[in-house]
Formats: sequence, structure tokens, C-alpha cells
Amino acid sequence: MPVESPEDRTVEVLGVAEALDEELLSLYFENKRSGGGPLVSVEKRGNRAIVVFEQAEAAAEVLSKQHHVLNNIQLNVRKAATKDQHRLLLRGINPSTSTEMIELYVENMMGLNVTDYTLCPLPGRDFILIHLSRPFSKDFQNLSAKISRRTLDGAKVTLEQTEQTDSVLVENLHPGTTPDMLTLYFESKRGGDQKVNEVTMLSEDTAKVSFVNYTSAYTVLDLQHKLDGAELIVKPYFTFLQPKESIRSQTSETGSHDMTEINSEALSDIQMQTSSPMVVSADNQFPPQMASEPPAIYEEVEEAEKEVMEDQTVDVETLSSHVAITDPVKLALFQLGPLLQDIEKAYPDVTILIGDDGLHTEGTDRKMLAQIERTILDFIGNMAEVNFTLEPEKAQFLTRKEVKEHLLQTINQTGSPTMYSVCDCKVMVTSLSQNSANQACSFLKSQLCQISIPVNTEYEGILSCREWTEFLQVLGFSSVKVSERGDTIDVLTLKGMESVKQTAILEFLTTPIERETVISMEPGMLKYIQIQCHQLLADMDQVSIFPLEAEDVCGLKIHGQAVACQMAEEVLQGVVSSICTRTITVNAPGVARFLDEPECRSILNEMESKFQVYISPKYMPWKPLPHQDIFEAAWKMMSHKNFQKVSMDGRAQDLNSDSMQTVHNGAPDKAMDEKLKRASSSDQLNDMDNMDLYTADGLNSLTDPDADMNDGAQGFSSSLDEEAQLSLAIQYSMESSHWSLEDEEEQLKKALELSKELIHGTDKSPQADQLEKGRDVSLQDAIKAANTIQLVVFAGYSCDLIRVDIAFGKKVTQRQVEEKLEHRSVKNISEYHRKCLEMIKRKHAVEIDVQGTIVTVSGFKDFVPGGVWDVKLLLEKITNSVSEQEILRTVLWVQHDPASSDMIPYSREATAFIENAWRMKLKHLDILLDNQPHTINFEKMQEHNIASGKSVKITRKLLELEGLGEDVPEEEYSLLSKLPEVTKVDEESDEFQNVVKNFYETIQEYHSKIRIIQVEKLMNRLLYNQYKLKKASILKRATYPDVERRLYHGTSENSVKEIYIHGFNRSFCGKNATVYGQGVYFAVNSALSVQDQYSPPNADGHKFIFVSRVLTGDFTKGCHSMKTAPLKETGDVPLRYDSVTDDITKPSMFVIFNDTQAFPEYLITCQRIHR
Repeated sequence: MPVESPEDRTVEVLGVAEALDEELLSLYFENKRSGGGPLVSVEKRGNRAIVVFEQAEAAAEVLSKQHHVLNNIQLNVRKAATKDQHRLLLRGINPSTSTEMIELYVENMMGLNVTDYTLCPLPGRDFILIHLSRPFSKDFQNLSAKISRRTLDGAKVTLEQTEQTDSVLVENLHPGTTPDMLTLYFESKRGGDQKVNEVTMLSEDTAKVSFVNYTSAYTVLDLQHKLDGAELIVKPYFTFLQPKESIRSQTSETGSHDMTEINSEALSDIQMQTSSPMVVSADNQFPPQMASEPPAIYEEVEEAEKEVMEDQTVDVETLSSHVAITDPVKLALFQLGPLLQDIEKAYPDVTILIGDDGLHTEGTDRKMLAQIERTILDFIGNMAEVNFTLEPEKAQFLTRKEVKEHLLQTINQTGSPTMYSVCDCKVMVTSLSQNSANQACSFLKSQLCQISIPVNTEYEGILSCREWTEFLQVLGFSSVKVSERGDTIDVLTLKGMESVKQTAILEFLTTPIERETVISMEPGMLKYIQIQCHQLLADMDQVSIFPLEAEDVCGLKIHGQAVACQMAEEVLQGVVSSICTRTITVNAPGVARFLDEPECRSILNEMESKFQVYISPKYMPWKPLPHQDIFEAAWKMMSHKNFQKVSMDGRAQDLNSDSMQTVHNGAPDKAMDEKLKRASSSDQLNDMDNMDLYTADGLNSLTDPDADMNDGAQGFSSSLDEEAQLSLAIQYSMESSHWSLEDEEEQLKKALELSKELIHGTDKSPQADQLEKGRDVSLQDAIKAANTIQLVVFAGYSCDLIRVDIAFGKKVTQRQVEEKLEHRSVKNISEYHRKCLEMIKRKHAVEIDVQGTIVTVSGFKDFVPGGVWDVKLLLEKITNSVSEQEILRTVLWVQHDPASSDMIPYSREATAFIENAWRMKLKHLDILLDNQPHTINFEKMQEHNIASGKSVKITRKLLELEGLGEDVPEEEYSLLSKLPEVTKVDEESDEFQNVVKNFYETIQEYHSKIRIIQVEKLMNRLLYNQYKLKKASILKRATYPDVERRLYHGTSENSVKEIYIHGFNRSFCGKNATVYGQGVYFAVNSALSVQDQYSPPNADGHKFIFVSRVLTGDFTKGCHSMKTAPLKETGDVPLRYDSVTDDITKPSMFVIFNDTQAFPEYLITCQRIHR
């Protein structure tokens, strides 16, 4: 067994407070909290402590933690100082010896060349420092003995090793240099990048710098240093190189760190048994061993006293001497022996310092010091060593701490001080005399005793359990070994302890021991064992096994007899270590939603059974969208935007000069007053249907009949700065002025919480607002989470993990589908509609991709249809949307100035935003105007400023459209001026595809029975202008904004030309049907118009169907007798409905009684397919 060096087992503790005693330090470093273990010794030295462990592993563990806290004090640990391989001390030199003689002596004795070393003489000292250019590699003990046998210039010299230093001496500092500057310099890369422990200014230009680690000093010494323009001189700092006053000071402060460290385990053992004074200063009797020479010594003492008394004014030079004792055992015996105390009494003026390399004596008389040195050397030389050999097991037994302490205590109580050490099988006994050493050897041999204890078969199992090992650790004074057959226990103990140890072992064997242990594991691994290894668990009937599934612990708890528990634990630990695990990541649209479906659970159960695995899903559970109205949810996300309250010039924009004007001085002129009076009759209108009002390119101008009549897109911005958010936080919590005191306090508390959250910078994307109150997951995060899952798979074989990965991926791929929808308005989709698409993705857990005019919906086959349905609704909203331009042409929102009663119009953006909210039939609207939160109450028609608390009246004005007729040239009222235009639509165009697509979407059972031959676009300017005038009129008094529809009208070939020249004529009513009134009939679905009853085929089998724009406006159910639309039941002014229908909840046809309410836009020529 290799012997561990004391350096490996020693740790130096820094920052030890005075309140921390050695006992508290011992308890801490023996505890697992520090990472340590059993100790040999703890010695406190000022603010440091030296801790010696029994095992080097414990010291290494303590060092690895670096920082320790004890009694609320932070302790730093480091490896204890080792021998300096570049520096040696030659002690005992005569101060008059020349340097050349010393050099020759060193070269001859140490075998060095001139270039291998440098001498550093110290004036007035009896030692010299040797600097080696290369690390010292020779056997120091042999070299030291060799030098001690040969004198130098008549003086007996000794060679010593120095310890590493953690400090450097810095000279040539610039005046004014502070400790902080030196700390910053040496901790910088320029100064060596080493952590500084302390800086002490010795003078204005000299400082001592101590580092945390010993190696730091040598790293710094290898560099060149310059600070504040001065070249620094950096030297290693050793205490013995400093003035003697400094030595005494530092020795008292540090506990003689460089002189008192013990270098062997044997010496540490002695220190634990006795107190060893480190600084000796005695004043009593002369030692009895020196009784043969009292006259000479007394004479020397008397002479020295006389010299002092004769001249007390002369400074007495303090001399020092060193006695090298390289054997730590002999040094420890010297401390235990009587000589030390005798010298203390005889020489009160002599100070003895004990270090790990010998004794250092100081006094004022050279002869007296020489005499003491000779006495000590003779005392050491009389010590005797005796060796004897034992069996390895017995020799190792003697090294045990409690055995060694007990034996040495017994020997020292009955005889002279004795110590022993063990190396392999050899026991070395050292005592003050040969006789006492022999007696100690005989005593040690006689104290070893062996006994054998037979073991019954029923107890053999317990000998392999950890309880047996734990019992042996606390048994003490015993070395126990079980025979190979397990039927005998051999015990090695001390004499007189045989019966006690035998009784304790038998009592342990015969006492039943129960054990409870927990095998920790992942929850998934526990499930795998429960499912796949249930039979193995059932077979372990000698123990109780319980699953633990708490938050802090998960695994299997085993309870029962110790032997059975140990066997079960070993088996289950083997099972746990053999389980393979793998995390499978699956990315597919809606896979998180699919994971919650019964079908997916069935797939996972099938794979678990087939591959004998356990699958644990790891994902964010998919939840249905709390707010199922995706269009309203998208609106709320788009609503947080700041608007300019009024236009910069204070006037309404894009208004005809003859419809409404605002004078710059704020007072309305007469023309404006008249317009407002006329508009006031239309103020009290009913709320309109909920519809998409965000996007549209606007209706064509009245003078441009060739312009595209379809709506485009324009979206709202969702940007919201922090100031606006804070204002909204206050607005939401203080919305109503009629709250009770309790409600007001609660709302104010909510406002403060929300404001504080916004001020601290809540990370919240404008495109991922909260879907419901208290929800932390943004929209984008929820969409991403729905498309990714992880499956943690546990299996007995790694190949099964791969099979599960492949099989589940294939199952997912097989269930993926996609469906494409085409719409020409898609390429102009607005930000609001994109937000609607995001909501559809979130609602159905599908992926939606927009490319050009094609919308692709992909995902699981069960989820895609729902997504497609909502996309179709969105496309319909895009088609029927009203543009901002259209709103601004027809509507004006104004606020009433309380001071002047002036009507101040809102800005363009604010007007459009308020109008959209009003058409959505919201009761109130939260809006930011000029970065201030406002609430608009549509029921009271008031605007309330949350910040100021003031309210003003608002009004919705419908603009007059007198100028519409001016865009129609006079000559176009004549049918003879220009004939209607008929243009065939290109089959490759988006226009053709859109018309055909809409046609087939409502053709129902005739889908595969009708073939389109051509599509023609019609443009009758007169009819078109009449239609637009009628539309403007209906818009003014319509209850609902959706006044126009695209409907179908089937007719015969003979009527086609009549219709596209003169329009639809109700004079021809009754030709096909008059069930719901005597007007012109239009079908919602093309399936009705393609029937032969309404579109009879010509000779070639061609059928003719008009795609018409029809102003259905406000409608009611019709009846056969109606010749015009009936009157509305409410209202003071008698107004008629605009059209009638067959079913007001789900119309399939409409009837109009005014010819200008319909405009033929396209003519579809089709043909029935005969199979």
C-alpha cells in the first residue's frame, strides 16, 4: 500500500477568526458539509490554521470547494506550502568565512557548477541562502547528512530546505503608491493575473505583497514589472531574510508558520497527545542530564551576566543558531523528553523555536548557544531505533489511529517517551535509549491478539451487507476478516479486548436488522419498470416494494430484512442501469393537439406493447382557443394603436366642398350648418351587422366604369409604445365614473399593478397579445407549441428506441393532408386579415401558407376541414369588406366643443377606426387619442378622457352625395350615344377563375353536370351610374352596412340582349315565378339558376346565367301579392324595405321592385353535360 505524503493530506485555512477555536474547526472539517473526513490534527496559528487529514482524498475534496462558511465567517483554503526546490539554507557559517571558501565548499559538497547557483550572503547572520538555477533533485537526507559530517572553516554547518513563500518583496516603488494600486496591478494581466491576499507597505518605496496561492508568487517572479514609469524590483519574501525585529513580530502574528509545521504523521500523532510549545523561554533549573558539566556552564553564564552588568548601555547583538533534526520522529521525541524543559529552566534568556526541520535558538552568548547545541545533538544522538517485522495485516493494524494512540499512551505512562512508525511490514520503534526501545518492541508484539468466531449458515448473508461494513467501522480496536468460505470470522484485536469484541460481533449477527432504502430514478423510468418488469417485482416477495411519485423524490422504496433488501436493491439497480432512454422530437402542424386525441393515445399504447417500451410525452398541452370568435379576437389585437385626434389643419379630409366645410376660426359657416341640419335626420340609425370593415380598395369612381369593382385590403398597425400602454392601464381600470367606493379602489389597484408591470418592461410582442386575462403564453408561442412535441422513450434495448422514432414519425406523416384555396384578393391581404389567419392557425392547430392568390391549409386530416371553413369565411369577408376610403366618403364623426358648440371632426384614421367599431355594434370603444386614453360610449354618444375625466358629446354624420351625378356626362344618359360593351373574359385571368370558382361553389348537385363555355363581362355605363346612385341612396338609410350582394339570374337566350342593354325589367315578372312578390328574382346559389325552368337551353343546348350586383339593402319576407316592398313598422318617417326574400334567416333568393337596384356584371354561357 503506497504511503501518502503529509503534503497531500495537509490543508491551510485562511481567514480564521479569533472566535473559531480548534474544536469547532475539527468538527467542521470532519463533517461531510466541508467535504472532509477523519483528521490527524488541527492547529490554529493566528488567523490561519493547519488541518491534517488521515486521507489525501479528503484534503483534495476540501480544496475543490475552495470557499467554506463556518459560523457566518467565510474561510478560504489552499494547499499547504511545500518545499522550495530552488532555494536551500546553509546554517552555522562563521561570519568571518570568505565568500570564495563558501562557494568552493558548496560546489564540492553538492556537486554544482558555478553557473548552477547563486549565493545570497546575509551580513551578521550565521546562514546563507543558496539560489539554484534548476530544481533540486538530489536525495536531501543523504546530502544533509554528508554536509553535517564536514565542517566549514572550523564551523559545523547544516543544510536545510526552505518552504515555498506566498509573498514577494516589491522595491523601487514610485512615491505615493498605495496598496490598492498594487492589488489592481498584480491582479491584472500585465502584473501576472494572480489573486492578491494582502499588501503591506514596509516603507515609502517597499511593500510586501501576499497572494492567495503559493504558486502565484513564483509566477510573478518570472515576469518583468513596471508601474507608474518605475522599474520594479521583485524578490521572494522570506521571514528569515528580514530584520530580527520583523521575525519576532511576524512569528507572534502568524503562529510561527514557517517554523512549526509538522512533516509526518507520527509527529501529528504526538501533537494530539501532548502540548508542544513552539516558542521556548524558560527561567528555572539546569537539566539533570548536564550535571556532569555544571562548573563550566555556570562559569559561562556568570561571565555573560557580568558583561551585561558592566555595560548596559551597549546594544547586545542577538545571535541565532540552528540545530538540524531531519527525522520528524526524533524531533517529536525531543519535545516529549525532559531535556527541553531542563533547558528552559537553565537558560531563561534563550529562545527556542521548533520547526519541521529542527530547532532554532536565539541568545546573546555565542558560547552558551554552542553548548546548548552540543547538548541537544548529544541528546538526539543517544536516541535508539529498533526494527522488527510483522505480518502485513498486523503491521497495518498498528497504524490505525485509535490503536496507535492507545499503545503509545500505555508505553509512555510506564516508561520513557517512545514512538513508532510502520512501513510495509516493518515496525520502527524509536526511544530515548536502547533499553527502552527494546522494551517497547516486546510490548507491541505482546499486545496483538487473534481470535476466530464460527458463523452459522443463516448469518452468512449479513456479512455481505453494508450494515456489516458500518458495524466494523464503529467496532474499534479490531481488524476483522471473513474467511473465503464465509463460515469463520477472524478478529485481530488488542490483548484484553477479545471477549468484548467477540460478544459485540455475535450480538450483531443474532439481532434481526431491517432496512429501508430508496432507489431514485426518473418518473418515466419508474413507469417503465412498473409496466415492463411487473413480474420481477412480484417475485421479490421477501421484501415490500413501494413506488414513490412525490415531487421531491421518485423511485422505489424497499423495506424488509437487510439481506433480502440488499439482494433486491442490487437486482433493481442492475435493471435501472440497463434501461436505455431517448428524447424524440416531432415537428408537424398540430401534433400537440393530436397528442391529446384518443387516436394518438391508441397509437402510443400500441407501440408500448409492440416494442416493450414506455413513452412519456413532454410538451405544452394544447388548449382550445378560449375566444372562439376569431374575427373579434383579431380585432382586439389590432385595437391598441395611437390616433391623432384631429387633423393638423382642423378640417375634415376628402370631403366635397358642397357637402361639409369647416372654417379655420372654428365657427361653422352657413353652408356647413345647412349640411349638418340635413344630416341630423339620419342620425338615429339602427346598429349594423357584424362585418369585416378593415380592408377594401374602395368602390370605383363614378367616372371610371372600367375600374375593378372588387375590394382590396388595408390593415391597422398594432404598434403600442410604453407611454400608451401605461395610459391604457389606467383607462381600463377607471373606465366608469359611477363605480362604488369599493369598486373604485379595486380598479385602481388593478391599474397600479398593470402600470408597474408595463414600467418594468414586460416582454410582450404586439403580434402575440394575450388571448385571455391571466394567460402568459403569447399567440405565436401557442402556435409554435402546437407544432412541436417531445417523446421521452424508455426501453430495454437501444434498437427499440429507433423503432419507436421511425414508427411514430410514419404515423404522423400518414395523417398529414393539405388543401388549397384560391382567391384573387389574397395577394392584397391586410395585416388584420393576416392576424385572422394567425387566429385560425391557433384555433385549429393547422399551418396556413399564403403564396400569391393561393392559401394552403395543412395539418392533420381531422383538423384541416375546420381551418378551411374559417379561411373561406375570411375570404368572404375580404370580398365584402368596406374600404377606409369608402367610409371617409360617406361618414363623418365629429365632437362638440363644450365652449363654442363647434363641431370638430376627428382625423381620417380615427374616423375610420371609430366607424368600424360602431358598425361592429360595440357598446363602447377604448381608444388612444394623442397618446391619451379615451373611452367612446356609443349608447350615450360620448367621448370620455380618462386622464382629465372630462366628457364631450360626439355625433355620427352621413355625408350628402349630391355630387355623384356630376360625374356622369350628359351624353351618356342617351342610350344612342354609346352602346353597352361586351368583353369575353380571358380564361387564364384571375377574374375568370374567380367568377367560375364562385359559380361552382354554389352549384351543389349540378357540379359535375354543367360545363362553362365562356364568361363575358358587361359594361353598360348608364345602368352602372344609375345603380351607383341608387346604392348611395340606400346606404344613407340602411340599417345594416351589407347592402349589396352578388346573385344569379337565369334567363333565356332571347332575353339576354334585352337585359344587358336595358337592364332587368320587372314588367316581365311572373314569367317564371311570383311566389314572393311581383318583381325581379335573383338566386343566392347558382344551382337554382341553372335549372331549365329558369335558364332554358337554346338549340345548341347553351344556357345563360347573369352574375349580377344586387342592392338587397334592408329586406323582409315576401308574399305573392306584393307589387312593391312593404313599409317598415318602426320610425316616424315612412320608409320601405329595399327587397324581399324567401327566408330572412337563410335567404336562397331575393326579389327587387326597382330596376336600378340590379346591375348585370357577367354573363355565363354554360351547357349541361349528358353522360
